[in-house]
Amino acid sequence: MTAAESQLLQLLHDRSFKRGTFQLSSGGVSDYYIDGKMTEVFSEAVPLIGEILYQRTESLGIDALGGLEVGAVPLAAAAVFSYHLHHRKMEGFWVRDEVKRHGTQKLIEGNLTKGARVAIVDDVFTKGTSAAKAIRAVREIGCEVVTVLALVDRLQGAEALFKGLGIDNYQPIFTIRDFGVNVEA
Repeated sequence: MTAAESQLLQLLHDRSFKRGTFQLSSGGVSDYYIDGKMTEVFSEAVPLIGEILYQRTESLGIDALGGLEVGAVPLAAAAVFSYHLHHRKMEGFWVRDEVKRHGTQKLIEGNLTKGARVAIVDDVFTKGTSAAKAIRAVREIGCEVVTVLALVDRLQGAEALFKGLGIDNYQPIFTIRDFGVNVEA
């Protein structure tokens, strides 16, 4: 684990990890919750997230990085800024939950073009359905998904879903085990 990853893990643990009873967007109920946004928009975390995503994607030849709103927006912004700091250009994007009903009426925001090689990012994966929606949307416009990354994988089926979608390069930065939660493999 890099120094940046150790720092980010501590911030996620302190700011985002909660114990209790929580309804999940996947439909399940859990005795813990990771509110990633509490860390993703915190000044100490943003450069760490950007640098970690940069390090995980810099050699993949991607043209763009993003995912489903809202979880992917701060991650994409942090990552493209880190690319800028490394003197490399990178497009950020996000996929709306539904087509915008006014203005340009886009499903995908950002300068994502046909043929682009993309990384899909999100804060927390349970089953991976949010990322799968983003994967399908970018593929629909002719993009190639090179990798999928999550800040935290709850280890409840996301990796299998991505493999089923033909994505072999799946990179969780952390798993729920890094927070001391035991789950069966």
